[in-house]
Amino acid sequence: MFNDWHYMVAQDRMAREQDFADRKAERGRYARSPGQPSLRARLARRLFDLAVAAEREETWRVVWEKLEARGRL
Repeated sequence: MFNDWHYMVAQDRMAREQDFADRKAERGRYARSPGQPSLRARLARRLFDLAVAAEREETWRVVWEKLEARGRL
């Protein structure tokens, strides 16, 4: 009885270790290179760039409207 249970536990452990090794190898394939920023960091920078560009455009629109209102265009 004990030997059968011990054998099952050992098989289960080997299966879990193999599953863990497979998952670890799969994560390694999709990992980013050490010098490259994460996807989250790249997305944050891109959103920041877009926000800055939008703010510039909005500022330009305000200046343009003021110049039109004063009749300088």
